[in-house]
Amino acid sequence: MRLKIIAGALAAVLLVGLGSYFYVRSELEQGLSSQLDSQIEGNSELFARSWRLAGLEFLRLVEDRAKTQGVEAAYRALDQNSRRTRAHEQANTIAAWFQDPARGQVGRPDLVALLDETGSVIARDQDINRMAGNSLNQAIPVVRAAIEGQSGHDVWWKSDENKVIRVAVAPVHNESGGVIGALLVGYDVSNGFVQREAEVIGRDVVIMRGSAVYSSSLEPGELNPFEAFVNNSLGSQAEQSAAGGAATAFEAELGEHTYVGLVRALPETPSEALSFAVLGDRAEHAELTSIATVILFLTIAAALLALAYGFLVGGSFMRPLTEIEEGILTVINGRTDHRLNIESAEFGGLAYRINQLINVFTGVQETDESGRNSTPGIGWSETMSEPEETAGASASPEVAALADEPESSYQSRIFQEYVDAKRAAGEDVSNIPQDRFLARLSKNAEALKAKHGCRMVRFHVETKGSQVILRPVIIR
Repeated sequence: MRLKIIAGALAAVLLVGLGSYFYVRSELEQGLSSQLDSQIEGNSELFARSWRLAGLEFLRLVEDRAKTQGVEAAYRALDQNSRRTRAHEQANTIAAWFQDPARGQVGRPDLVALLDETGSVIARDQDINRMAGNSLNQAIPVVRAAIEGQSGHDVWWKSDENKVIRVAVAPVHNESGGVIGALLVGYDVSNGFVQREAEVIGRDVVIMRGSAVYSSSLEPGELNPFEAFVNNSLGSQAEQSAAGGAATAFEAELGEHTYVGLVRALPETPSEALSFAVLGDRAEHAELTSIATVILFLTIAAALLALAYGFLVGGSFMRPLTEIEEGILTVINGRTDHRLNIESAEFGGLAYRINQLINVFTGVQETDESGRNSTPGIGWSETMSEPEETAGASASPEVAALADEPESSYQSRIFQEYVDAKRAAGEDVSNIPQDRFLARLSKNAEALKAKHGCRMVRFHVETKGSQVILRPVIIR
């Protein structure tokens, strides 16, 4: 029974706990997966807006630098060498200014150059001779616009360095307002830049030129599988998106993780067809499903409590049952004087009834504290009188004779009279052993002595109709 109680409790706990765990986890996984799919489009739009806003802020800073007196003074040098020297100095000064974190940029620019009124480089930062005289009108269309007085933002594929440079170009005006040149500042669209943007939107970002990955925020272990995925599957879609096609959703297995993403054209890059992809890691996004493991821990705790409770409750049931079984076996083996003594609210009543049944089958009479018959079928009187006779001078001769009768003679006589009366009443007396009868008679006499405070209690055998009773006699 104990094992059944424990198994039942455990089965209920495990069924409810594990069922709840798998249901909640499944619902969380499905909900989070659908949520990620819907969020990627929003993250993609967020990156596009961030790119535009960053471009506008970048262009505003370049315009401010182009209006400084130092830049305008560089164009007023008396000869070509002085002009180049001053332009180089101003380019380095502007590069250092942008390097200050307060400007909100990603470190020192990759390129700062002062251009003349034809769009050719006068001088750049770091190396005064490098790029000197190079015309950028064709390579960077916004340079032509700046010479005409219109600031612009674009990207430039700098083939000699294999770099995609994000450039902002602003016109430089003289004192009368005429355009005398332009200031160009450029940053590589590097992994660092993309990593910074990825942190803002909370998703990995990849920028592609054609069907090749240029920069990304992916970890090295994920970048190589993604490049292979681009070469095999995503490249043509990226090219179509960069050329003005619609955004394309995709799903990619990168190492041990599955990514869902969206590829679309990088905005405000008229000179170079670039695209970008925003990616979300399904496993990382589904980390919230780990909250379902709390149910597992609670299930384990509940299972342990069920085990403990099962042992306690099972023990409280099994111990009295075992005692009852052993007690009945003792009676069967000949100990007819043995009675059950069970301290249990659940089985105490059963033990009492079993004791009564044993008394019936052994022919033993049993009284309660008041001397009333408590064993069905055995003729204790329902009511008991207390004779006023005593063993003193006022005692009747019958009471005096009963008090003076030797104990052994009294016991033999009362047993024989009781058996004869039972037999005369037509009852079976084969199940009334003398020793058990006398032991119970003595016990009841002692109980009545204690109750009435008398010297002795003995019994008379009386027959009322078909009922044989033992009436107690109080001897003072």
